[in-house]
Amino acid sequence: MIIPPRPKTHRITSDVPEHLLEAFQHTITEFFANAHGGLTPAQRAAEIRAGDRDRGLDSLLQLVDVAEGNTVQAETVAKFLAGLYNGTDYRFDLTALRALDDDLFEHCLAVLRLDHRPDVEVHQYFPDGQQRWQQIIARWNLDKRPAPEPPPVRGERYQARYVTHSEAPGYRDITLVVAIDGDPARELPIDLHFSAADSESMARDLLDLHRRAWTPRQHRVAPLDAKEGERRPQWL
Repeated sequence: MIIPPRPKTHRITSDVPEHLLEAFQHTITEFFANAHGGLTPAQRAAEIRAGDRDRGLDSLLQLVDVAEGNTVQAETVAKFLAGLYNGTDYRFDLTALRALDDDLFEHCLAVLRLDHRPDVEVHQYFPDGQQRWQQIIARWNLDKRPAPEPPPVRGERYQARYVTHSEAPGYRDITLVVAIDGDPARELPIDLHFSAADSESMARDLLDLHRRAWTPRQHRVAPLDAKEGERRPQWL
């Protein structure tokens, strides 16, 4: 008969007020009884974490299978897994999870819990996991990120086209969104933010410019760039 080794122990010494001695002894007795039965809070927490880990691993297997497949939601799942793999290079918008079926959404939550305090990185749960993740990334062209646009060149004049604006209600600051035409290297709109003072100066200068352009001079009654039949705007 093999006798299992006794578990390692640590001696704990504590001074207890005499009137609390009985309660202290009762607590110690209850603790050991619960510990032998696996019922202490720490043991229950460990069991919950172990259960979460098992569920997370099962969900991770499900999600990888989906990302390697051809379903409608496979690309969203692939982006989610790529974000866990390298969140800096493959940023994932969590609102995209709203478009997933309920079961896939729950699998994603389980994997998030698994990856909250991971023992290893998410791809390392699989043999050749890094290669497998790279194949998923390549399959869905997630590594085809656009090159950063060049910064403006000092002294260069750009033909800008007004797109839209944004503002905070009640404030006078404004952000104008403009596109740069005629330069294929600059495809993204540019946000130009102006303070209240700058907005006031711009509004005054623009209004003055348009008024002067529509002021009759000699034989000219309209701006030189006016279209045929164009009339003076009412806002002037």
